[in-house]
Amino acid sequence: MAEYAEKKTKNRKIIYNVLFMPDDDTMAVRKMSVRMEVLIAFFAAIAFLIVTALTYCFILVRELGSANESIMALRIQSEKIIEENNELVSENKKLQEKVEILSDTVNDKRQQEQEREAQQARGYVPSGFPLRGTASYNANETELDGQPIAYFHVGQGTGVIATAKGTVMSIAGSDGSGYIIMVDHGNGYYSVYRNGSAPKVDEGDEVTRATELFVIEAGHEQFGYQIIEENKYINPLEFMETYG
Repeated sequence: MAEYAEKKTKNRKIIYNVLFMPDDDTMAVRKMSVRMEVLIAFFAAIAFLIVTALTYCFILVRELGSANESIMALRIQSEKIIEENNELVSENKKLQEKVEILSDTVNDKRQQEQEREAQQARGYVPSGFPLRGTASYNANETELDGQPIAYFHVGQGTGVIATAKGTVMSIAGSDGSGYIIMVDHGNGYYSVYRNGSAPKVDEGDEVTRATELFVIEAGHEQFGYQIIEENKYINPLEFMETYG
């Protein structure tokens, strides 16, 4: 019987009593009994909630940190993109300016060609090469009495020809001083040929691009060529189709 009583005591569940003492003496004392297992379960639940909350806060903080890093990376990337875009805008502006310049240049050349074609329709423009054969251009002497001129060194026997259709307006000079042949092309243009060789044409002769004005003689290897446009001397090289 003693052993049975002892076992029964060991298996007996422990119960804790909780007393609530009111401030008012008139009210009765309340007593609440709580088993040990319930208290353990309650505090375990509290601990679980605390651990869960802390874990969630840790995860949240880590995710916020990662999100901030992503935001910073995106901000840096956005700044780079903006900078690259500004550079592209600047380059595009420069390219547009170059395109406009090239377009203006092309339009100017086209307009000049159209004007020249119109002039050719009204008359003849001295645009041919004034020599039949090869010659070397003297780039050191480009003016005569302050007016543009092209000087060539040519070999004996080389033919000097008219650069467009026209009429021999005048022949001036002599064997000693050299000759000057001026051809009127009938549209405000005159071509001028300077050499010491004897002229092969006379005043009033009609000439074409194939008409020979001089044949270079020994001692007169330097030949001068000029163009007059509307009573003004201009650079003859700008009108030559070929020269060398």
